[in-house]
Amino acid sequence: MRLSQQNTANQIQTAKGSFLFGNTFEILKNPVAFLSKLAKNYGPVVTVRLGGIKYYVLQHPDYVRHVWLENYKQYRKPGATKLLRMFLGEGLSTSNGELWLRQRRLMQPAFHSKKLQYFTDIINEEVTAFINGLNEIPDNTKIDVTHQFLKLTIRIISRSMFNIHFDEEIDLMVNKLDELASYAATWMKSPVKIPTSWPTPANKLFKKNCEIFDAIIYKIIDRRRDEMASGRSSVNSDLLDMLLNFYDEETKTTINEKLLRDEVVTIFMAGHETTAQTLSWMFYHLAKDKEINEKIKAESKIVSDSKPLLFEDFAKLGYSRQVIQETLRLYPPIWAVVRKPIKDDTINGLHLQSGSNVLLNIYGLHHHPNYWEQPENFYPEHFSAAKEKSRPAFVYVPFGGGPRLCLGHNFAMLVMQSVLCRIVQAFEFVVPEDYIPAVEPNITLRAKQGIQLIIKKIPTYNNTRIVNEEKNKYEESNTSSL
Repeated sequence: MRLSQQNTANQIQTAKGSFLFGNTFEILKNPVAFLSKLAKNYGPVVTVRLGGIKYYVLQHPDYVRHVWLENYKQYRKPGATKLLRMFLGEGLSTSNGELWLRQRRLMQPAFHSKKLQYFTDIINEEVTAFINGLNEIPDNTKIDVTHQFLKLTIRIISRSMFNIHFDEEIDLMVNKLDELASYAATWMKSPVKIPTSWPTPANKLFKKNCEIFDAIIYKIIDRRRDEMASGRSSVNSDLLDMLLNFYDEETKTTINEKLLRDEVVTIFMAGHETTAQTLSWMFYHLAKDKEINEKIKAESKIVSDSKPLLFEDFAKLGYSRQVIQETLRLYPPIWAVVRKPIKDDTINGLHLQSGSNVLLNIYGLHHHPNYWEQPENFYPEHFSAAKEKSRPAFVYVPFGGGPRLCLGHNFAMLVMQSVLCRIVQAFEFVVPEDYIPAVEPNITLRAKQGIQLIIKKIPTYNNTRIVNEEKNKYEESNTSSL
């Protein structure tokens, strides 16, 4: 559904709130519930007040398209990312303008489609080791699957991007990244911003965690420099080598130490956190819905039969892809985006002054009844071919959009399909009695205190009826594509 300038200009509404405090308390109490309410109860543009600051909330795909694609050069990331810069620095996810463009060009080859086949072997090896580790856990044990997936994804990122193996440092890295992200989210959501320079207990812990994490990162960089100096790293063609060997022809300079550190930290943070949280939510829903779980299991058995996946196998996992997409819809890693126009702009009759606060309501769009048949339910059929074709672009944007589309989105899908396909054939998860995880809007949408599930091993798998049904669909699909 496209909007005309005339009807849009007349649809700017103001969300109901307190005369003095606007919508501050409602937003702080439950940000995602508030965003969902805005999308369902107001038009394509609604203004809200948070802490005395006015935001234009855009919640129509045409507006998202404009900010992220049609006029993206005129929008910048605002001060909300200042704290993230304290531990991510000026990495790709926090930078703007020409710096961001140079970084994007530098990083892009590491995520090229030709690299994905190489990554498949690494992913398979790590998933196999992960399954072996889970097999050591006694049946009917309740485990924090989020923590398990965080360790898995950081291992995959470490080997794929930097060709390094973690042993003793893996738990420390996961814990420090988790604490840093939690601190950042708490600080950004707080109506009163206590300066990070003040010696409060929380600020002291944040500073200490930054120092510990930086020490690990610089150790990785120094180790690779030593290898390069001794000629021992010639077999590497990973992201770390690309960064260390970078030379800017325009400025005649190499990458400086701080920016090198920032890019490495950004990849670790962005690459492991969003994937692990998505996997956690996905297995929670598979534990709740046995029919969907059985369909995934049947498709996986046909394609891989418990064996490591070949690169060409991923295209055959159609239903598993729908399940992943539906998880990303319900729990979008990027659940809201704030931008500021650097000059006056007009979108469909809406005039925005330079420096205005513009919020893209991603969570609201992902849960909007105008675009989704069952907006609050886990319903993978939302992503059937027919339904995807009928849906407008920029309604579903879990990895961003336009030129700032996440570089690693195809890599993330590869990891999640591999984990899903292999795990469902080896284990069954059960939701503990009366357990409902609380959604915590952090940097990503995570479960408060992680997803807790009961694990059970599957000695053999042979649901003939479902396997045959899925096999017939698979064969029909392949035949029709010839």
